Amino acid sequence: MREGDTHIERSLDDKWGTAMTILRNYRGLLRVAGGQVGAATSGAAFWLVMAWILHPVAYGHLSWLISIAMLISAFTVLGWGKTIATYYPKEGRNELLSGSVIIVLTASLLAGAVTSLVLDPAVGLLGIGLSLFSLAVYSDLGEQNYARYMWMWIGVRLASFILAVAIYLWWGMVSGIVAGLAIAYLTFGSRILKHFCINPGMREVRGKMGFALTTLGADVSTGAVNLLDKVLIGLYFGMAMLGFYQLAYRIFVALTILPKILLFYLLPEKSAGRRTTGIEILGILISVGLAGLTFILAPLVIPQLFPDFTESIGAIQIMGLAAIPATIAGVKTSELYSRERARVVLGSHLVALGVGVAGIMSLGKSFGLLGLAISMLILQITLAASLTFSPRLFSRGAVANKMVVGLASMTLAAVLLLSYLNIQPLQIEIVGNKVRGTGTAMGTFVAITVVHEKTEDAEAAIAEAFEEIKRIERLMSVQDKTSEIYALNHSGTDWVELSPEVLHVLTRAQYYSSLSGGAFDITVQPLMDLWMEKTKERGKMPVPDELSEALELVGWNNLIVDGDHSRARFVKYGMEVTLGGIAKGYALDRAVEVLMESGIESALVEIGGDLRAFGSKKWRIALQHPRERGEWLGVIELEDGAIVTSGDYARYFFLGRRRIHHLMDPRTGYPADKSISVTIITNKGIDADALSTAVFVMGPEEGEKLLSSPGIKGLIVAPDGEVIKSESWNFPLASSRP
Repeated sequence: MREGDTHIERSLDDKWGTAMTILRNYRGLLRVAGGQVGAATSGAAFWLVMAWILHPVAYGHLSWLISIAMLISAFTVLGWGKTIATYYPKEGRNELLSGSVIIVLTASLLAGAVTSLVLDPAVGLLGIGLSLFSLAVYSDLGEQNYARYMWMWIGVRLASFILAVAIYLWWGMVSGIVAGLAIAYLTFGSRILKHFCINPGMREVRGKMGFALTTLGADVSTGAVNLLDKVLIGLYFGMAMLGFYQLAYRIFVALTILPKILLFYLLPEKSAGRRTTGIEILGILISVGLAGLTFILAPLVIPQLFPDFTESIGAIQIMGLAAIPATIAGVKTSELYSRERARVVLGSHLVALGVGVAGIMSLGKSFGLLGLAISMLILQITLAASLTFSPRLFSRGAVANKMVVGLASMTLAAVLLLSYLNIQPLQIEIVGNKVRGTGTAMGTFVAITVVHEKTEDAEAAIAEAFEEIKRIERLMSVQDKTSEIYALNHSGTDWVELSPEVLHVLTRAQYYSSLSGGAFDITVQPLMDLWMEKTKERGKMPVPDELSEALELVGWNNLIVDGDHSRARFVKYGMEVTLGGIAKGYALDRAVEVLMESGIESALVEIGGDLRAFGSKKWRIALQHPRERGEWLGVIELEDGAIVTSGDYARYFFLGRRRIHHLMDPRTGYPADKSISVTIITNKGIDADALSTAVFVMGPEEGEKLLSSPGIKGLIVAPDGEVIKSESWNFPLASSRP
């Protein structure tokens, strides 16, 4: 054979080898992508189905439990998953696999046992299953067995979906959903136990311990970045807010399938020294397109598919944009791991985590759900920027290292300082001699409108009145651990010393309980917990025994108020009160008193739709139609007095076709169903607030008698839509806009 022919043959062999390498690379990419697409598709289907069958509160609770289990898994894998994916392709030592299995199995069993005892057995089992499964799929990546990796992900997600839904439909508990997930992950993850060996030879493990520990820090910080937000939101903002946030987050997760594909595929490929630039650029471009599509489609699709989650639309749009920096972060993370620079990944995630936590605590408190979504966007931008620029800065010597550390420290200090500033800004608007201040307090919207020639004096008076409302909230809150009502509710049957204000409100509540024959009763908190918390979480009606147990703890006569000694106590252990039906009215009165003391002559104070006016100005007030959104029963003119409406359309959810709302009938234990709306006008807010609740529970027949008292004007809307007016009601009623 001639030399030229040999050269041509070698050239053809090289090209054939190159072509086969490219084909193998893309086949591996397609399998990794197939696994992630299958996992993301079934995962998205799971969360969408859960959003369809669960109330937002139960949806949030489910997210909270799963997030805790995933955080446990991030800890107990101890960094050995990525260690295997990084070193096994280079060295191929089975001792590394067997040693990792022993360490992870021991850690996950211990953590799972503690979680089962402290929180929920299903969460503990899920933590163990996730840890074993994580190690199993990383071993597939280390062995570059991309086909098995793909089927592992698709299989576990399909199994978890089927089991979780089936167990929930049978059992009706959120814990059942978690148990279904645990069974699936334990089943598929147990495959890694084939590498279990009593005497594995720990030399390989000891040699990789430093990398594993650094990777553990990065894994935990990554897990915290992805999961800690749900844990914090559930704790500090409630499960309902978490439910709305979770739907937006799950759509974000679906969009970030690209970063996951890139990370899981690029890590072993880069570790083996292969070029992947084209794939990285394509992934980033696709993420930009998906983010834009999400921004456009969210307002069109969500109201149709998930009408209970329309509050999530803005958050979905914002978090969709976060998929772009998340994709960049995935690319950079794989590159850094392949270069064995796990410390940079750890540092970047810690900085991003600090920014994210600060965002949740500051932006969330100021702007609610949108603030939480913005904090997620800022977190992802911070993470991508840190992963991109930190390696270059760290490579420039000790001086640059100190600059980076100093900058990171100042950034963390600044954002953590912001997280402590629990400031709810009071927005002021001035139009002529009318000054309006708006903000939030007592868990709802507050507006104070003052008519005064000196706007500076008006602004100061509004600020004082707003602070007075906040003070009442701190004094009478059920959730605030520093409030007097919280102390009373957790006192058992012991006497609790109370301030004159709280004693005054309790005494007025007892008066209206007696006047209404027990229809108004502030000791209904056990019923509120049963219907508005437990029932939401389970998605099924309470059983008779549960209802009986709650009713045993309800009874205004079993609350002893001793005004002479400034104290109160319960007769039965486990009783609790809620001042939700009277405290806002008292806060209205106190805000008006503060305004008057400041020299204001005419004003209107609103707390969550309850209003009180004073002065010579007539204020036009629209009465909301209880069933037709955007329509009004009529428009009245309020000059001096309070107007409060209680209805079943403000705080409610559906169980089947039954409307479950927050206005409990303390005599039956069920949500009151004899009225759908009651409006009361009296001189003081505290009286209007209590009466509107009492009459709502009593219904038209009994309530109409109560409305015959002097100085009371009332309007009752019956379940069939009939409108009943008190004899003293002198306002026209017609559907019109103000």
